Amino acid sequence: MRLSVLEQLPLFDGHTASGTLRDAVRLVQGVEEAGYHRFWLAEHHNTDRMLSTAPDLLMTHLLGATSTIRLGSGGVMAMHYGSLQLAERFATMTTLFGDRVDMGLGRAPGGDMRASYALNQGRVIHPDSINELIVETLGLMRGELAEDHPYRPLVVGPSLDTLPQFWLLGSSGQSAAWAGRQAMNYAYAQFFTGTQSPGVMDRYRAQLPSGVEGMTLSALSVSAAPTRAEAIEQALVAADMKTGLAHGRPIRFVAPEQMDIGHRDELRRYVEAHPDEFMVGDYDEVAERITTFRAGHGVDEIMLVSYIADVDVKIEMYRQLAARLV
Repeated sequence: MRLSVLEQLPLFDGHTASGTLRDAVRLVQGVEEAGYHRFWLAEHHNTDRMLSTAPDLLMTHLLGATSTIRLGSGGVMAMHYGSLQLAERFATMTTLFGDRVDMGLGRAPGGDMRASYALNQGRVIHPDSINELIVETLGLMRGELAEDHPYRPLVVGPSLDTLPQFWLLGSSGQSAAWAGRQAMNYAYAQFFTGTQSPGVMDRYRAQLPSGVEGMTLSALSVSAAPTRAEAIEQALVAADMKTGLAHGRPIRFVAPEQMDIGHRDELRRYVEAHPDEFMVGDYDEVAERITTFRAGHGVDEIMLVSYIADVDVKIEMYRQLAARLV
């Protein structure tokens, strides 16, 4: 099975931003050694608790620290960029690092409206305009802009000898179908929605142009440990974030042992009551659940998301799962 990792770079209480970014280098090197296929970085704004505000810059840093694993944006939020800006940044990465770059594009803001206004100098981005921007970006890089398009004469540099893989991030059948029509690969954020229709990847494939074989992946929230009890404790951070977002609390990442006892009990009940939102258990149990999910949803690849303060523990979890699945 092909396994990958999505990282949102959570800043835990007691940790520093610089230390967390240094740990990201250790993390990507650890999962590369374990046989993971790709490592993606999210994009979040107006928060000091998720440090992935500039995924393309971090990608370049991590590409330089690795040699085989693919690096990607999971994703760049397209509404905050111009088409030529996106094309040139990713062309630069592929020129430097070759066929190890994924351009994962999202249509969400990745933050609140205040941040969106600041990123776009007060402009309101209409959803249809985001689709047009993505199509324009692909056209610039693929050399497929219409003859009468005003940007057709533009030269995208430094080189387009190697193209990144193009992915659309989504969480609905509508986004799956749109990705298929654009001949993009498709990534479904199951960890965000907590559910995924078994037929969503079939809907994607049904829209692919003739002769195009698109790739699919699903991103799942996982917490695996030597015992199920340890895994449940580890999953409390993910549950705290999810319930906090649902109730409008500011995002904060606190290790389970630092949480109030009553709050921990509440979060344990939440984890147990929502088995589809978190894949929790010992290593064998989680590996079996991942295998079952992949088969039942017709997805090519599984991407894992986790929230663990200790990078060594995080690497060990990914290593143990890879030993059972890759």
